[in-house]
Amino acid sequence: MKRKIKVHGPLGILIFILAAVMLGQGREPFATYFYSFAWWSYILAADAMVYWMRGESLIVNRTRTFLLMIPLSIFIWCIFEGFNFKLANWHYITVPQELWKRWIGYAVAYGTVLPGLCETYHLFKAARLFRSASIKRRRLTSQFLQITGAVGIISLVSSLLLPRYCFPLVWIGFALLIEPFLYRFGDDSLLRDMEKGELTRLLTLLAAGLVCGFLWESWNFWAQTKWIYTVPFFERWKLFEMPVLGFVGFPPFTVSAYAMYHMLLVAMRRRKAWMRVILWSAIAIFCLSCFAGIDHYTVVSYIPEVRDLPGVQVEWKERLRDAGIKKVQDLIQKGAPHLVQLGIPQPEAEELIQKAEFITMKGIGLENYHLLQETGVENISMLSRQDPGNLYVRLQEINRRLHLTRCPPAPAIVRLWVREAQKKVK
Repeated sequence: MKRKIKVHGPLGILIFILAAVMLGQGREPFATYFYSFAWWSYILAADAMVYWMRGESLIVNRTRTFLLMIPLSIFIWCIFEGFNFKLANWHYITVPQELWKRWIGYAVAYGTVLPGLCETYHLFKAARLFRSASIKRRRLTSQFLQITGAVGIISLVSSLLLPRYCFPLVWIGFALLIEPFLYRFGDDSLLRDMEKGELTRLLTLLAAGLVCGFLWESWNFWAQTKWIYTVPFFERWKLFEMPVLGFVGFPPFTVSAYAMYHMLLVAMRRRKAWMRVILWSAIAIFCLSCFAGIDHYTVVSYIPEVRDLPGVQVEWKERLRDAGIKKVQDLIQKGAPHLVQLGIPQPEAEELIQKAEFITMKGIGLENYHLLQETGVENISMLSRQDPGNLYVRLQEINRRLHLTRCPPAPAIVRLWVREAQKKVK
């Protein structure tokens, strides 16, 4: 029987192409939300491919499950965002200044985590990868389950108490903690699969996590609103924005997300309506509180706008605005010759472009730009010659005195800026 290609597959491909083209031109909303456009495009295309290969798919045949997965995806990722308040392993740069745009962006992006993983898992499953993978059957004892759960608790607690050294444990901790409960409940448990000698589901999940990790980082790398990493001991060797060894964390994270999702389904199953209302209300409150925490702890900079640029004549700002140049990033895309055509003298146009490149470099932003200026660092060349430790101390001292930013950059962020400046002046 010849299976049809569902319309949402080609639609997803077209949306991705449109988003990529518009990103290259700096067009909104694609420049700010490219990551989300890319992921939802992939989810649509992958689901259609799964349907073509298997004759059924999540969106087509289990629409209710797919829609339920989206808010649970937001909740699960917010848990990891909460851990990052202490770990400080990643930071968001050039996010929208308007709160409602930021928070919608958070929700739309975080809602892709479980659907993206699930669709990739089903793609690999349809391709029958690892279908014959197995191990010797072995009954899991109660002691083994207790030890596994205890190791999970220790992993999560130690990642908070010793974040500099134990931060990787957060990615596997939830799987170790929750899987023994799923095993006892008789639900979809990877431990029960292993007891039966079956490894297909586990290996497929791990492979899906690695592929999704590559997609996460590649699409984030090209986006204007994005995240950057400050992972201890792994700050230099990177693929996209991610330290190379950091990709090892995606497979265990996928197993943790799988366990957390099924634990939530168990918690919701056969509950009275009023209990589900309470549970969903708690989830909503937690996610909104997490969004507020992200704004405070994780966001480094906002989208810099031309109207806020210091040292630029009001007349020039008006000309730039009338020409549709609103963001500082737009200045770089247009280039100095275009600014000269608008009536800005050549020297001032080149200086404006240099200022824009400095402000947008690794998400320095306007607040941090003002802070750096107060230390005497006024351009990329000067930043490249700074000692990161000394610069960090000066930034702290000046911000305590002038209160130029709500939260001065962390030492790892300062090191990142100096290294990036050094690359640009070579």
